[in-house]
Amino acid sequence: MSGPDADVYTFGDSPVAAARLALLAEVFEGSTRDLIARWAPARVDRAVDLGCGPGHTTGLLHRVSGAETTIGVDRSAEYLELARRDPVPGVSFVGHDVTVDPIPVPPADLVLARFLLTHLGDPAGAVRLWASTLAPGGRLLLQETARLVSREPALGRYYELVGELQHQHGQALDVGARLTGLPARSGLTVVHSGLRPLSPPIASMAALHVLNLRTWRHDPLARGLFDPDELDGLDDALSEIAAGREGCAPIEQDLGELVLEAR
Repeated sequence: MSGPDADVYTFGDSPVAAARLALLAEVFEGSTRDLIARWAPARVDRAVDLGCGPGHTTGLLHRVSGAETTIGVDRSAEYLELARRDPVPGVSFVGHDVTVDPIPVPPADLVLARFLLTHLGDPAGAVRLWASTLAPGGRLLLQETARLVSREPALGRYYELVGELQHQHGQALDVGARLTGLPARSGLTVVHSGLRPLSPPIASMAALHVLNLRTWRHDPLARGLFDPDELDGLDDALSEIAAGREGCAPIEQDLGELVLEAR
């Protein structure tokens, strides 16, 4: 999608943002691997990774599901260029905005969308659209943050600021807490709904947040909302935590999970 109604991806697709996605893939590989292994159909001829970025989740989806072919879909030409640099047999990528109908993929047995709905202004509409990508008996797997908190001041403040920025863009940092209301009028059946509690590594999460901050602080809305001096101080504090500062309060995170099936 382009133009004034396009969903804004505040975390960007710059080299800094790409480095952040590589770290994100490492931190959350286990939880996503488990979701796929538990809920993929017994046989997967075709899998689709929506909002695939530079292809980390696409490769994971392909390996864990045992799909014959896997297609990653993303609107970022920069990310797709990165994804195609190391070809994997059976894996391909297509450039397309996942909120625009039709999504140019054949009917799939398994579709994954991880940390994607949080960036969309109409998540329920997206789920209805994504239902059209499923073959009969195919499953749509959703995984999103439902809760992300810390008593560590720098981490807690970061979550407040990024949550406010996403709110201003009509998005929700905690969309994972609202997944159960999304399948209405999608024609899909709920197979699984739940929360996965995590205690993610503090240093790695702080490193993720620093990379995010250095991207979204240049967003026009962020420049109007937040004090640049505060953002400088937050960058310093998060960098110290990422470097291994001891005694930090833990991070508590719940991932919302929803598995939907086409009958």
